[in-house]
Amino acid sequence: MRARMHVEHDRGPEAEALWFPYMVWAKEQGFHSPYCLSQSGMPVPEAGFLAALGTDRAPDLAHPLRAATPGLEARLAELFAVDPARVIVTAGASAAMQLVALRWFRGGARVVTELPSYDPFRALPALFGADARVLERRLDEGWSLDPDAVADALAGRGAGTRGHVFLANPNNPTGATLARAELSRIAVHAARAGGVLIGNEVYMEFAPPERRVHAFELAPNGVSIGSLTKAYGLGALRIGWLILGAELAGERRRLLDLANLVYVDLATPALRIARVALEHLPELLAPYRRLEHESRPLLRGWMRDTPGVRGTESPFGLIAFPRIEGVADTRALSAFLAREHGVDAVPGEHFGLAGHLRLGFGVPAATLAVGLEHLTAGIEAFRARA
Repeated sequence: MRARMHVEHDRGPEAEALWFPYMVWAKEQGFHSPYCLSQSGMPVPEAGFLAALGTDRAPDLAHPLRAATPGLEARLAELFAVDPARVIVTAGASAAMQLVALRWFRGGARVVTELPSYDPFRALPALFGADARVLERRLDEGWSLDPDAVADALAGRGAGTRGHVFLANPNNPTGATLARAELSRIAVHAARAGGVLIGNEVYMEFAPPERRVHAFELAPNGVSIGSLTKAYGLGALRIGWLILGAELAGERRRLLDLANLVYVDLATPALRIARVALEHLPELLAPYRRLEHESRPLLRGWMRDTPGVRGTESPFGLIAFPRIEGVADTRALSAFLAREHGVDAVPGEHFGLAGHLRLGFGVPAATLAVGLEHLTAGIEAFRARA
């Protein structure tokens, strides 16, 4: 079945004031309860491990372009088996998304993106004046995205209009993942529209290496965005990257020029720590592998056995996006859960789809087990009150 499509960009009740209401919620309300099931990434690594990375030493304040930035880009190029000229280190994945928006999402472009989705996927094309076409993923279809629906959404452009595709793989908030063949077809559709396929792949780092799917690798017009935030717990470093498909290496100079406009340089201490971290990725992933073994079955069982809850399990990563049957206002439910039952969960409205909660299992199994009990009790109490 072809996905339904939204042409108008809808930012919800805060539309007049905010482009990114989820981030306001996350900073002000989202991580304060005893049972925090709202985070989509791993916690910060233990202090001992951070000390081994050099965080307890005097900061290196040399200019980043002397060695820190080139060194990190060279190591990323080695890890992803590409020419360093196709790698750009950015101020987190968020800055990477801003750079691609500045480069490709100008007025006159068409951008196909998805719903449910993290706010910037819908906000950035609209903010920069592109014709945004939003395709709906559906729970009943396993949150899949039909490549032919992408082709339909790209069609009908005016003369000279380029069509781009901007999505997360795996998807946030559902965790649904496009296979290599699906992503390749989408890249072909974007190429026929004269555009690029931009894949935010920050959750792909959770996958075993042999199962990872990268836009830059599958398509010459592909761009991959990554970071050290989600799987490795190093979000405070604000280190991300862009990896350009083979046809896009010539875009490096333009993208670096935009980076100069946005933030000029990254912090040398963060670049140095990130460079060391890249030598320890298996060790940084070890806590997630334990949670995957111990905590994932608890969330899977909760979604399967809790009355009035329908959800799908993502193949990897920490998140799920279950439907809470009979609850239309999940903003109100989320506030009630935090206030009355000590549980943080992200309301689906922040991903463009009310009636759902995004849940994360990035906590120890014992904490998750009790948190899910509180969540069940809170949902039942909210329904009874309503």
